[in-house]
Amino acid sequence: MKKIFSIIVLATIIVSVAACGGNANGRPKGDLDTLSYAVGVKYGMSIGVQLKDLNLNKEQIKAGINDFLASGDINDDKFRENGQRLMQFMYINVNSYMRAKQERDAVITDQPDTLPALPELWTEEFTCDDMSYIIGQDMGASIKMSEPQVDQAWMMYGFDDAASVTSAETIDTELEATMAQLEAAYMAGIQAERERKMAEREKLGEENAAACREWLAEIEKQEGVQKTESGILYRIDREGTGAQATQDEDVVLVNYEGKTRSGEIFDSSYERGEAISFPLNRVIKGWTEGMKLVKVGGQITLWIPAELAYGANGSGEKIGPNEALEFKVELLELNPEE
Repeated sequence: MKKIFSIIVLATIIVSVAACGGNANGRPKGDLDTLSYAVGVKYGMSIGVQLKDLNLNKEQIKAGINDFLASGDINDDKFRENGQRLMQFMYINVNSYMRAKQERDAVITDQPDTLPALPELWTEEFTCDDMSYIIGQDMGASIKMSEPQVDQAWMMYGFDDAASVTSAETIDTELEATMAQLEAAYMAGIQAERERKMAEREKLGEENAAACREWLAEIEKQEGVQKTESGILYRIDREGTGAQATQDEDVVLVNYEGKTRSGEIFDSSYERGEAISFPLNRVIKGWTEGMKLVKVGGQITLWIPAELAYGANGSGEKIGPNEALEFKVELLELNPEE
């Protein structure tokens, strides 16, 4: 598991744990059970070992995980706000608390009452229950977005068991499987999930390619639409009266809106309220060629085949593999002065 059981970064310490110790079903049986248990242990270790000094509310962590797995959305404004609060809590409260505790624990004295008090970890702004729940939400998000598909019950058994571990040295005796078994199961699960996603994306790419060929064929029939040798379809919506780009090194200042075949807007300078400038040799090939077809002051609509856009890889969540794209572009200036 690339030693993630012993080194868990803040951004991925997201998961929950409920009660302490063991599960009612005995040891995990089969690949899916073991993988699910391993995923639970991966996150539960952050509560049982890495963050044990914080004495988090494990029930609230579990509630946060379960709530996010059931209906959470990483794009939700409240989730993002909670993420900012968690980062602030970790970097300010937790860092100062843990640093002071380490310094105090290093002092050898027969009068512990004389040691300085630890800084406040919990405050009115950052309560234990509240922050435990938010940590659980973050764990749920990490599981939902980045982990293999697992059996949730066995995953939670792993949470519970790992959260009850008292030290890294006792892991193999306190869990339902050895660390070596869990790491092997986790890596096998990650590989299987990667292959599954690759197969899904390859199938989606084939479907998109076929659908986009049909879409572009229909666009080509529309009045005013022309086609370049490379396969770009375009329509001059407003004739310009200024200069026209001729070199790949030319810089254009534009307002634009990009859509997928379904009509979903994936990028828009209009929505941002600000035009953008860029050299033509630093954008997709369809833009490099297409922006030489319109004069300053004009507006053009481009329908760009996937091979001249983002190809088989796609881009981000909204542009899938082998997606043809539509752009409405206004050319405002050519080689604007800095």
